[in-house]
Amino acid sequence: MGKNRLLDNPTVELALKKQPKTYWFTLLLTAFLIYLIIVSFEGSGINPYRISQFAKNFGYMIDGFIHPDWQYFFGTGPIWEFSDSIVLASIITIAIAFVGTALSLILAIPMGFITARNITGKTTSKAGEVMLVFIRTFPEIVLALVLLRVFGRNGLTGAITIAIHSTGMLGKLFAESIENVDQGVIEALDAVGANWWQKIRYGILPQVLPDFISISLYRFDINLRSSTVLGYILGIGLGVKLEFASSGPDWSKVGSVMIAIIVLISVIDYISGKIRTRLV
Repeated sequence: MGKNRLLDNPTVELALKKQPKTYWFTLLLTAFLIYLIIVSFEGSGINPYRISQFAKNFGYMIDGFIHPDWQYFFGTGPIWEFSDSIVLASIITIAIAFVGTALSLILAIPMGFITARNITGKTTSKAGEVMLVFIRTFPEIVLALVLLRVFGRNGLTGAITIAIHSTGMLGKLFAESIENVDQGVIEALDAVGANWWQKIRYGILPQVLPDFISISLYRFDINLRSSTVLGYILGIGLGVKLEFASSGPDWSKVGSVMIAIIVLISVIDYISGKIRTRLV
């Protein structure tokens, strides 16, 4: 009688005992995954010698970071000129990111309005959305390699690459911001006979402008990092300086470039973060 009462009102302990035992399956699956990981290391080329070399080079890199080549950094001394300096390379990197972001805004703002359903309707917005997805499909490095054949290894190629790739992200985020505006303002402008441009100018832009600026500053942060990588491919800016320093490798020069990248990104990130804080 007591046993039947327990079965009719099972406790947590009895419920757990009734569950199917799966620990053997879990154990076998874990062992199989560990085996796959071990097998995958066979063709990776990782061995104790490579690990020791990495530890050794990492120590050299830290030493170069602590003792950077300041003459190479500022372009001074008997060997270097300012045109060879990391300072000038940093300015070029910022310029590439800035121009690329500005060009992307010229393209992304109209695309954002076209893609917003509350502005153009379902059919047109769907076409704009497909176009933005197509733009985002291509990674920046692939775009750079394609445009390299047209414009050559220069800052223009980097700026256009960043502009095209950024348009996909910015256009999508701008469209979402436009779709989230207060429709009551638009309806009020409709009631007084406002035309399409007046509704955008007085009803939508005042609402979305803070979001547009915040999103653009965030994208500029991303583009600044991307311009460093693109410079490695295009032979310009901090990327080419890092390639030159690491080809030796000359760890004091590598440390100089790394310091420039860290300082540059930290300063820009701090400034843009402050601006975004005031806007949002």
